[in-house]
Amino acid sequence: MFSDIVVLDFTRVVAGPYCSRMLADLGANVIKIDEIPKGKVDETGSITREQAATLRTAGGITNNLGKRSLSIDLKAPASKELIRTLLSKTDVVLENFKPGVMDTLGFGPKSCLELNPRLIYAGLSGFGQDSSRRAFGATAHAEAGWLWVQQEAANTDEVFAPGVTVADLVTGSNAFSGILAALYSREKDGKGQVVDVSLMDSQLQMMNSVMEPILNGLKEEDYQSFRHPLHRAADGKMISINIGNARNWARISRALTGDESPMPESGPAANAQVSDWVGKLSSSDIADRMDSEGAPYGISLTAFEAAKHPHFAERKMITEQEDLVAGMVSAVDSPIFFSRLESRARGTAPIIGEHSKEILSEFSIPESQITSVIDEGSVFQLPVIQVD
Repeated sequence: MFSDIVVLDFTRVVAGPYCSRMLADLGANVIKIDEIPKGKVDETGSITREQAATLRTAGGITNNLGKRSLSIDLKAPASKELIRTLLSKTDVVLENFKPGVMDTLGFGPKSCLELNPRLIYAGLSGFGQDSSRRAFGATAHAEAGWLWVQQEAANTDEVFAPGVTVADLVTGSNAFSGILAALYSREKDGKGQVVDVSLMDSQLQMMNSVMEPILNGLKEEDYQSFRHPLHRAADGKMISINIGNARNWARISRALTGDESPMPESGPAANAQVSDWVGKLSSSDIADRMDSEGAPYGISLTAFEAAKHPHFAERKMITEQEDLVAGMVSAVDSPIFFSRLESRARGTAPIIGEHSKEILSEFSIPESQITSVIDEGSVFQLPVIQVD
């Protein structure tokens, strides 16, 4: 799908790499711009797998599958000229530095679009491109109200952090959507543009159903949190059963009792009735009964159990990629399925500088210039990794 799309990925941490991984899954040529490794690496010899394992590209393995790494000093004059050459032939720039940092390097949105008017420049930040404030996902969790929503739902004395960096993942997804829209717009008028996505805005947008009544006059003392009920089965497993409506109640009733009992008028009474039924059955029995009636339910699993869920095996949601360091890496694959296109992991995550020479050659940089910038330390090329 995107085999002709070149992406320069300057991102770190989670949101940016998560976004560019989705572009790579669609076949984009994603070039990860990595820093020069700190400390000396003997580029004339070889390194061990253990040494290479310390040189993974920023952002982790899973979020960098299918990318290649160019390790370059963005402050060196010779490197700046190389980056400008790459930018002139690039479709998408993705960065998540503090707003203004790319300007100081000479690669801010205005400069990049002047160099390449067709460029899509995506800036991910904490508070938007017009703010100088730094942030992580945890910042948005706190200041966009997400921690409070969790506290109200769990009825705890204090707010608590989620086990997943929600704001980063939503921001990465929103940036991906924005880039696709900008690329489509470019197909119509030939012009690039800036895509500005922030952690705070994305976190708020994720909470739109919570915010709707609040924005329309709800008083804080009248706020009622919403949680799908959980019921304990006879074998101790927690079961999620959302009643939803009268038609679904009929399915649940038939499944758990063999009969259609009338639905209680109040929600708490209906949930209490379901709890009573569930408490007399094992989780496996409940699953069989609910499946037979087409009623939705969920058995609470640990992440370790979920990794072995037959659904994910059937949907091929776990990919295995050959890896220079680990031998083989298992990771979550793309969740987007098409009837004609293909979205999937297309290789392992790179080691810093693994593809520096290769990438520069593809952009028609003369071999003598490549050798020169590597020798002077402006670009780092990963040495050969010793393979047993």
